[in-house]
Amino acid sequence: MNRRAVTALSTLAVSASLLLAESQAFAQAKYLSTYALGAQTGQIGATIPSNSVSHISIQGSSLWIGTGKGLARSTDAGRTWESYVAVPQFASKGIFAIALRGDSVWTSTGFSKDVDNQSVQTGSGYTYSTDLGSSWSSRPQPLDPVGDSSVTYGANTVKFLPIVVNEQNVTYDISLSDGTVWIASWSSGIRKSTDLGATWQRIVLPSKILSSIAPTDTLPGYKIDPRQDNNYLGFAVYAQDNDTIWAGTAGGINKSVDGGKSWVKFTRENQAEHILGDWVITITGQRIGTRTRIWTTNWPAEGEGQEYGISMSDDGGRTWKNFLHGIKAYDFAFKDSTVYVAADAGMFCTADGGITWRRSGDIIDETTRERITENQFLSVGVMGDTVYCGSSEGLVKTVDTPTQPFGTTWTILRAFEPLPSRTSTYAYPNPFSPRLETIRIHYATERPQSSVTLEVFDFGMNRMRTIVRNAQRTSSGEHDERWDGRTDSGALVKNGVYFYRVTIDEGEPLWGKIMVLQ
Repeated sequence: MNRRAVTALSTLAVSASLLLAESQAFAQAKYLSTYALGAQTGQIGATIPSNSVSHISIQGSSLWIGTGKGLARSTDAGRTWESYVAVPQFASKGIFAIALRGDSVWTSTGFSKDVDNQSVQTGSGYTYSTDLGSSWSSRPQPLDPVGDSSVTYGANTVKFLPIVVNEQNVTYDISLSDGTVWIASWSSGIRKSTDLGATWQRIVLPSKILSSIAPTDTLPGYKIDPRQDNNYLGFAVYAQDNDTIWAGTAGGINKSVDGGKSWVKFTRENQAEHILGDWVITITGQRIGTRTRIWTTNWPAEGEGQEYGISMSDDGGRTWKNFLHGIKAYDFAFKDSTVYVAADAGMFCTADGGITWRRSGDIIDETTRERITENQFLSVGVMGDTVYCGSSEGLVKTVDTPTQPFGTTWTILRAFEPLPSRTSTYAYPNPFSPRLETIRIHYATERPQSSVTLEVFDFGMNRMRTIVRNAQRTSSGEHDERWDGRTDSGALVKNGVYFYRVTIDEGEPLWGKIMVLQ
């Protein structure tokens, strides 16, 4: 989402010009310039800050969500929300990762910027709390000195290509163990900090030609360039315990049992019972009795036979079972033996280790008559019997019990308010960023079988998009139409002010204003 930034990563290559063109001082100056005045603590509201919910993390009675417009928390099952969008320690609003452990909350932030007419994901650092959000501190995105970045590894000196700018240096995952923060970043790989992010240690993983690495190895001339080695493009990290660490990259799964010193790598190519794809988006563990079952979401990387889907191991990675072949998956959550998967094709769940799967159907809130029109789900979390699912159209929840199975009924939580009258309209969220979310234009019809036309105009009143024309709305009441920020020809509109016109039957048109802000 933000959408975990996956839509921006169309290739596995990292541009050398982005990595080396700017100085560290300039990158740090840009980071500092994003600070703003505001309150330390959050602001309470009735709705989520954005309908683009890319991350969900749950601990106890606290439900945390990461959106394209910041971090928010609910302690009453989503009835009210504490939004941290105005907290100055958040360098930018886009949340790329959330990690919880005890009283600690860690987030990574970032944004999209245009470089050579392409959207590039850019890291803006970390914001963390050690008191469950009562106060916040911040750290910049880790950068290396200009020139070779060297790490002592046993008797070896490992040289890394230095990462000196924040472009494509965004952290997609964070995991916390006792006294250690682990991060997975796209161009700068896996790193850890034992001093709350004041300093970071680069982690040495097996290169693309190795299946394992240890400090006792002899590694003459060992050099790492993420432009040439997909195993140094980090995307996921999971601290199973203080010693057992899992790292997912665009080159496979890496496992350490000595706190990140030595590693073994699992790929589609180097095992008989292998994973589906080497681009590993998520790694997490499901506790089953005294053991931990490992689940991963897999995307195609380099090499033949790579597939979308998910993989599972009950023996620490020695063998893998594969499920949901061809399904583009993003996230997991667990309730006892049940596994929930957020994916492009909907929400999936299994209670028998993947033998059979249940898939979400139509998602309609029977109370409000709101519906989810897209199948894509980016995040999932479980609190008790309630399953929360994040999408680009809002946060939805359902219960899963023996008498009311998963997906029987749904509640949709969105950032909107009821219309003050049937002759009014508004659009939400507003302003909005087409790269992160869609905007919903809210209006009402007074009778069934109304005919609706909705058009979008630029500031000069040139028609940019006809969203619906003479569309029949079978029921009276409030409705939404969605706009993705594109013209009729499919081009993304530029930043600025736009107007929309809703015409219902032969009535007087209703007008509203939209601010597009990337």
